[in-house]
Amino acid sequence: MKDEKISIDLHGMRASEAIVAIEEHIYSCINLNYSQVRIVHGHGTGVLKRITEEVLEKSEFIKDFYPDHNYSSTIGNLIY
Repeated sequence: MKDEKISIDLHGMRASEAIVAIEEHIYSCINLNYSQVRIVHGHGTGVLKRITEEVLEKSEFIKDFYPDHNYSSTIGNLIY
């Protein structure tokens, strides 16, 4: 399993687009054998952050998640 994390940037996406993008990103990271996902949602109004947390919370592939150091992105640990 790779310890690095690859990112997806949700800036400019609508909520429905972000949900699909996050789910696809999780599957891509699993297929590439990564141990973590990183989702950049920014600060803004908090909508993309909330959506990110909801998708990660519901995903059977995410063990846990936490804010990155500057709170503009979220890191999720994958379960295999």
